[in-house]
Order: sequence, then structure tokens, then C-alpha cells
Amino acid sequence: MIINVADAKSKFSSLLSIANRGKEEVIISKRDKPIAVLISYEDFLKMRKDADRDLHRTDIDTLPSALEKFVGSLSEGEIDPAYKENRASYLQEKYQ
Repeated sequence: MIINVADAKSKFSSLLSIANRGKEEVIISKRDKPIAVLISYEDFLKMRKDADRDLHRTDIDTLPSALEKFVGSLSEGEIDPAYKENRASYLQEKYQ
């Protein structure tokens, strides 16, 4: 369902009920351009779970390192040798 902002303001409670049923999203438009979507909270949680799962599929080693921009500017002795291992553990805990 697509509805303009003015109508959405006056029918907000009804639109929430429609979105809450989870059968249809409500697209709110302004000047015929979609600007927002009302969806059920359950659908929102599913979307977040899917997004988290996709992030978890990312190979940890391909994520950019905060130190990569400094490669060559530090000697090997100045870099903590356990940094990469600690970073991988941290990212796995954070995104699991």
C-alpha cells in the first residue's frame, strides 16, 4: 500500500494496524517519492536477523584492519603480534 504523508498523518492508527498484521507493508510517499515504510515489528526483527547473518558470513580476514593504513610506517617491533588474533576473536564475538 502506498499513501502520501498527509493521509498517513490522519490515518496513522489504521496504518499501524495494517503493518502490524504483517501481510502488507505501508509505503509513505511525499510528492510521489517513497520516503518511509511501516512494517510489523516481527518483520523488522527478521530483517535484522538476516542482516546479522549476512555480516557473520563475511570472512573476518577480509574486513579492513584499523592498522592497514599504517603499513610501512611502523616497524615490526612496534606492532603487537597478537593484534590480528585479538581482532578476529573480537569480531567473531561481536557479530555472532
